[in-house]
Amino acid sequence: MRDLSVEYDSFTALEGLDFSIKEGDFVALIGPNGAGKSSLLRCISRLLKPALGTVYLDNRDLHKIPLQEAAKLMSVVPQDTAVDFDFSVKEIVSMGRYPYLGRFQRESRQDREIVRMAMETTGIANLAGKAVTNLSGGERQRVIIARALAQEPKLLLLDEPTANLDINFQVEFLELARKLNREKGITVIAAIHDLNLALQFFDSFILLAEKKILSVGKPEEVLTPENINRAYRAPVVIQRNPLHGKLSITVLKRSHIEEKQGKSPKLRVHVIGGGEESVSVLSALFEAGFQLSVGPVTREDSSHRFASYYRLPVVTLPPFSPINDHSHRQHLALMEKARVVVVPPIPFGMGNLRNLEAVDEMLSSRLAVVMLEEKPFSQRDYCGGEAVAVYERIKEKGALLLPDTQTLLAFLHTREKTLPFS
Repeated sequence: MRDLSVEYDSFTALEGLDFSIKEGDFVALIGPNGAGKSSLLRCISRLLKPALGTVYLDNRDLHKIPLQEAAKLMSVVPQDTAVDFDFSVKEIVSMGRYPYLGRFQRESRQDREIVRMAMETTGIANLAGKAVTNLSGGERQRVIIARALAQEPKLLLLDEPTANLDINFQVEFLELARKLNREKGITVIAAIHDLNLALQFFDSFILLAEKKILSVGKPEEVLTPENINRAYRAPVVIQRNPLHGKLSITVLKRSHIEEKQGKSPKLRVHVIGGGEESVSVLSALFEAGFQLSVGPVTREDSSHRFASYYRLPVVTLPPFSPINDHSHRQHLALMEKARVVVVPPIPFGMGNLRNLEAVDEMLSSRLAVVMLEEKPFSQRDYCGGEAVAVYERIKEKGALLLPDTQTLLAFLHTREKTLPFS
C-alpha cells in the first residue's frame, strides 16, 4: 500500500498510508473510534476507491483486478452477520463458491467437497441443514467465516469480528482465525477494539490515529504507553500477564488517582517492596490516603506494577540483579523523605537482604520502622541466619512489631496526629 488516502465527499478519513503486509501474516488493525479502521478495510475489499494512492495484492493494483478474480483471492467477514432469509447453513457456505462458477453452472463434486471441508474446519458440519436465522451469534459468525473459507482466499479481512459476541465466542472465533492462518497460510487482517484480546492472538499490529498510521510492527513495538496515550488519550500500564506471558494493558483510573492526590496530605510511608505480600499492604495504605513510596523492586514485580499504576515513587532494579550502590542510595533517599518505613511479611534472600540492611542503617528517632509479623521472621530468612541477625538489630533499635495490616493502619492514624506530614 503506497500513499493511500480515503475520502467521503469532502471529509478525509485516511491520508498518506504507506505499509506492507507479508503473505501469511496475522495482523490486528487497531485504533480509537473514528481512526479509519473500517475505512481501510473497505478500501482493501474494494468497497471504497482510494482518493489517492494504490493498494497492491501480489504486486498488482487491487482495484484493477477483475472482480471475479479478486473474489478468489480475498474474502471478507463483516461486523454485521445478520441474514434476513431462511437459507440453510450449507446454502450460505456454498455461496463462497460463486466466484468459481460460470453463469448457470452447477456446483461440481469438488465444489461440494470444499464446502464440506469449510464446514468441518469451522465446526458447523452438524448444522448444515439448519436455517441460519435460527443460529446464535457465535454460530452465525462461524457460518460466515466458513463461507469466506469456501472462497479459498489468500487474504481474509475481518471487520470487528468479535464486537457482538460473548467472551467465550470471541475467544473461539479468534482461535479459529489463527488456526486458518497457521494451517492454511491465509493472511488475516482484523480490525479489533479489544486490545488485550488482540494481544493474546495477533503477531503484528497496525495502529491508526489521527487519520494516519501511528505505528506498525510487533506488539512490543506498537503497544507502548506513549503510543496508546497518543492514540486513545488514555494513560496505561503495560505488563506481561503471568498466565500466558503476553502483554497486558491496564487503563489508569484518572478520577481515582486525582481524588487520592487531591486530598489533604497524609503521613509519608515507605514500603519495602517485593511480591504479593507487599501489594496487599500497599493497597490498604493507598486506600487510606497515605503518601507512599516503594522499592527497590524489579519492573516485573507486582509491587512495581502497583507503584506504576498509581504513579508512586519507586526504586527500580534491573532484572535478576543484586541491589547495586546506585539503587541502594535511591532507596535511602526515599526512606529519608518518609516518616514511617513498613517492612511487609516478605521473605529475605541474598538478593534483597540489602533492603533490610538499609532499614537498619536509617532507623532513628525521626524514622519509625514497623515490621509486620504474620509469621515468624525466622521462617522467612533464606540467608543462613544473616537476615535474622539484621532483624534482631532493628528490633533492638526500637522497631515496632505488628501482627497485621489493620493494626498497622490504626498505628499510622495515631502517628499522623502527633507528627508533621513531611
